[in-house]
Amino acid sequence: MTYVASASRPIGLNDRYLVLLSGGLFGYAMIGKGFAYLGIPPLFIGEFALLTGFLVLLRTGCLIAALATPPSLILAALMTWVLLRTLPFLGRYGFDALRDSVVIMYGGFAFIVIALLLEDGRRINSILRYYGTFLKIYIPTIPFLYAFGEYMKDGMPNWPGYNVPIVQVRSGEVAVHVAGATVFALIGFRKVTPLWIVFVLSAAVMASVSSRGAMLAFVLPVLFAALVLGKVRELIAVLVAALLIFAAAYAVEKAVTDYRDVKSTSERSISARQLADNIVSIANQSGEQTEATKTWRLEWWNIIIANTVFGPNFWTGRGFGLNLAEADGFLGKNEDGNPELRSPHNVHMTVLARAGVPGMAVWLALLTSWFAMMMHAMWTARHRGETEWAGLFLFIGCYASSIVINATFDVALEGPMQGIWFWCLVGFGIGSAMVYRCQPTPAQRLLASDGMM
Repeated sequence: MTYVASASRPIGLNDRYLVLLSGGLFGYAMIGKGFAYLGIPPLFIGEFALLTGFLVLLRTGCLIAALATPPSLILAALMTWVLLRTLPFLGRYGFDALRDSVVIMYGGFAFIVIALLLEDGRRINSILRYYGTFLKIYIPTIPFLYAFGEYMKDGMPNWPGYNVPIVQVRSGEVAVHVAGATVFALIGFRKVTPLWIVFVLSAAVMASVSSRGAMLAFVLPVLFAALVLGKVRELIAVLVAALLIFAAAYAVEKAVTDYRDVKSTSERSISARQLADNIVSIANQSGEQTEATKTWRLEWWNIIIANTVFGPNFWTGRGFGLNLAEADGFLGKNEDGNPELRSPHNVHMTVLARAGVPGMAVWLALLTSWFAMMMHAMWTARHRGETEWAGLFLFIGCYASSIVINATFDVALEGPMQGIWFWCLVGFGIGSAMVYRCQPTPAQRLLASDGMM
């Protein structure tokens, strides 16, 4: 992109940290939960990156400047409230309290990224370059890696001392990154080939089979970006081709195979009929298992609302550390029968249950102010004819919204695989908007070139 000077500069410690942080995000996307367990308990790779990042934040000298926007101030207030609702429970729940609090406390990554961009705006170019390199590896690989993980998970070796496969990439994570890649291409930041489109659609379909939330996390941001960019016709052409292939696969599958309604999400096969079942279940009733997963979620969310909005936990919530599934009687009721379920598969309900109505209000204020900031920056850039800037803000906004959509139906921000990605995107958006505001407008650049400024 051409909005910052491209002069060469020495590579410093902070630049090296940005490279390492980018590598960590790459690992979370490619390996998933397995990558998150790298480290020495309780200091895993995400916590190491956060702690060293705070040192980098102080080293930039941009800590105060990083707080100079409404979303930054709201995030700081939210992190403070979560900290106050975590510390009293450390003695009772120990590490579990800290683990639960990262749903918001990973927001520290946002301030780290903001400070890095304020220190040197040319790092925007570096981040986009790193992301382009990431896509070159991720898109051709993830359909095979995800399918391998799904079909070979029973034979996958675990990390020593943990019941966690070395490679475990979840459907929602795939959908989010494929959505980001698609918007990146729609904007024009990357050239695509027919083979690249096949890889993207393959990954999106496989993720959508396993999760309705993943399906929405891909479809909604991509559709919004296509509408904003005026590329609906191109998107429709691709979708029509995909629908024709899907219709043929569905007809063949129905004619030659017997469909059996699965008992859990883990049993869902990558098939046209399962995908159709997921689509129907979004707006209507579908198969028994698909409806069951929807039912227990709604029941749990209603209990959380009754205990907070209309109950005794209105102001403070239940705090961080308590196993919400056990407290609300849903332990073991998740679709996989996993006894380690802690959160209600909805980040908004998690915040409400643990931080109360005040925490929920600040969380919603943060999301609203941040997305408003991205959309305002995008429309301002479009009005000025600065299409690259406008595309950047659209890309960041759609990417983050995809994660929020996924987190509305699954446990996503509660872990580092999506949580660190989300908060880095939040910081990338705020930092980029602040850098953009300091750029001269096209009119000012024209006057400067004429010697009038």
